Formats: sequence, C-alpha cells, structure tokens
Amino acid sequence: MRRNLTLPLLPGVTRTAVVAAALALLVALAGCASGVAGPAGADAENVSAESSAELDQCHVITTQEEYAAPSDSRPPVNCSEPHTSQTFLVTTFPEPLASQMERPLQEQLRNATNRLCPADELRKYLGGAPRDATTGMTIAGYYPSRAEWAAGSRAVRCDVLLTSKTGAPQQSTRSLKGALAGPDSAHIRLCYSQGIKDGVLSAEGTDTSCSEPHTAEDVSAWIGQDASLVSLAAQQERCLPFVLEFLNAEVLPEDKEVRPIVRVDGGARAIRCAVAPKQVVPAAWTGTLARARGASSGAAVG
Repeated sequence: MRRNLTLPLLPGVTRTAVVAAALALLVALAGCASGVAGPAGADAENVSAESSAELDQCHVITTQEEYAAPSDSRPPVNCSEPHTSQTFLVTTFPEPLASQMERPLQEQLRNATNRLCPADELRKYLGGAPRDATTGMTIAGYYPSRAEWAAGSRAVRCDVLLTSKTGAPQQSTRSLKGALAGPDSAHIRLCYSQGIKDGVLSAEGTDTSCSEPHTAEDVSAWIGQDASLVSLAAQQERCLPFVLEFLNAEVLPEDKEVRPIVRVDGGARAIRCAVAPKQVVPAAWTGTLARARGASSGAAVG
C-alpha cells in the first residue's frame, strides 16, 4: 500500500498527487518490532521472514504491482547492492482489526498505511531538517500474508521506495538512513527547473531532483498566493525567513537570492519558496545549497 512523496516536507500535512503523501519532513528513529499474540492454536513457526522484518534492511521490489501488493516475504539484500526500498520503521497492526482471525481487506490495509507509516517517521529516518524537501520517494506498508496473519503475525514493515519521474521502481546502491544530513543528499532533494529566455527566468518551474540541472532549490514552504503576493519583491520578502532557516543564516548571504516559484496546484495558485545562487546571467546548476549539515552533493555552480 503506497503513497508518493514528491513534495516539500512540512510537519503534519499529507497528500496524494499534489497534496497527498506527507509534506512533513523527515533526527531520532522510532518504532519497534514487537509481535502480537495470534489466535489460539496459532503455529508461530509458520510465520515467515515478513514478521521478523528489521529496521534499515533493503529490498528489491521491481514492478508497480509489487509496489502496491499488501505483502512482501522475499529476503532482504545488502543496501550496498542494487535495491529499490529500505525499511525505515517496523511496527505492529493495531486493534481492533488486529484481533480478526482473517487479515483485513486491502482497502483497510491501504488506509492503515497512512497511520502506521507516517512521513514524520521517514523525516526522522532521513535525518532531515524542517526546511528540507524531497522528491522521488514513496512510502509503502507491507503486511503479513494471509497465512502469516492466521499464524499470529501482526508485524508491519514500513518502507521508503525510490521511484523515477514516471513512478517506476528506481534502483540504488545507497542507504537512505540519514541521507538528508549527508553529503550526497542532492539525489533526493526537491529542486525546480525554470525556463530561461533572453536572460530572464520564468516565474514557474518544474519539479526535478537537485542532482539534475536546476535553477532553484525548494525550502519546504508553500504559500497560497493572494493579492498581497503578486509582485516578486513581496514574494521574496514572505519567503525570506524560510530561506534563512534553510541556510542556517541570520542574514541572506550576498551570493544567494530568494527565488520564489509560482505554481498552480489543484486549481489554486501558490508560491513555492526557493533559494538559488545569485547570478548575473541565470544558468542551471547541480547540487544542493544545504551546506550547514553537509557539503554540497553536486558540481560547483557555474
């Protein structure tokens, strides 16, 4: 049961499509792998590796159908080997459904994933700060098979899945634990690519990974645009506090500028606060400006 995470991560907000999957951002880990006693006479030896899922393990999930499947009992792989998902939380299925003799329906499991695998926990696992934003990730919950459920397993494995722009599984040989705090975070950070015509940047921009050429980096603050935010100067002033927090600075560095992105999401106009290097001639660049918690993970700005 999965939901996409190509969003700025802001505490306490979730959405599906443009406002689905958590906006909350992702420094301590939470979760446990405790079990729940099953129905009388259950044979614990019938419970497979699914019920002994462990934090930090990596897995290979290769198709859209497997992404959406309620269970995955295949053994984990080393995270240095090609994989498509990583377990960021292990928990147990709650009452009252946990007392059922038969496993809940897929729709019930899908709804449970939103509660049992919250983006706040992924935020902690990734080592993210409040102004970080991510792209190319999906949260999925994997549950005991019907046989495992009947044998007493109530373990829930919460995975973060890497996806391409089309939503297809994306292989990696990196661990995502603490990834946003490390030097190679650009590949999961949200940036924007703006059009450039006659040396002028478009006000709008398309989502991209910060490891790809881009013109602005998201700082996880989206603001509804009203009459007071029509001018660029007003947008920059509103976004400045979020940019300063992202840069861990009291004043805006001379070589940086606030670069708001105008977007229409769900029919509503919004300002996505972003930051960029100050350039005489606008040009695309790669990497991240989040230097406070790690070195830039991309090429130098040109």
